[in-house]
Amino acid sequence: MNTVYIVDDDQIVLDDLRLKRNLYLECGFEICGMETNPIKALEEIRALRPDAVLSDLKMPELTGIGLLMALRRDSIRMCFVIISAYNEFKDLRKFFAEYRGFDYLLKPVSDRDLIDLLMRLSAKINDIPPVTVETETPSRELNDILVFLKEYYAMNHTLDSVATIHSINPNTICNLFARHLNTTFIAYLTSIRMEKASELLRITDMAVKDIAINCGYVNYFYFTRVFAKTFSMTPTEYREAALS
Repeated sequence: MNTVYIVDDDQIVLDDLRLKRNLYLECGFEICGMETNPIKALEEIRALRPDAVLSDLKMPELTGIGLLMALRRDSIRMCFVIISAYNEFKDLRKFFAEYRGFDYLLKPVSDRDLIDLLMRLSAKINDIPPVTVETETPSRELNDILVFLKEYYAMNHTLDSVATIHSINPNTICNLFARHLNTTFIAYLTSIRMEKASELLRITDMAVKDIAINCGYVNYFYFTRVFAKTFSMTPTEYREAALS
């Protein structure tokens, strides 16, 4: 599980982000700390060494850029994201060019933008190559869903949640999968996740439980059962066979 630390001088913003803990978990991140005071945050980040930091830009005593500069001076490696209500292009250029920032998002950040950010962070931290989108059908609606599932396969998707995101009736989605792909929504999502899991087992040394999380399975034992049903061997056996 990756870790993320969040800094914002507005307690209401932190409280709102705290309510989204499950969203972070679904994307493979645990919130390891939150702080409204950037000076205190600096000390905690030094101690905790999170994989990523999400920080407000304009804060008293120490700005988001100042916080990043201090961490870079300490040679603390992490992905740093600025989330701000201010579109400060001067700070933005410095953030990327001089201090190797990861991303810069403008408030208010939607759930969709946050998901996109966390998935890209996870790929960066774990050095995971993106899933190649190859499937194309005559249905534009279905193609949009396929692209979404292949990009966000680690999310805790349900038929209803995907239907809501794409403003499509769940029954329509079922019909589209049956008509154009001769499969079901769940079967297709599982195939994407299993393809990615097998790839990570072959090309990385990630722990199996971390691969499970990165492929959308919080329950390690359920992931193992699904993998064994798909490949007729456990993830560990698959990795050993791939290395032999």
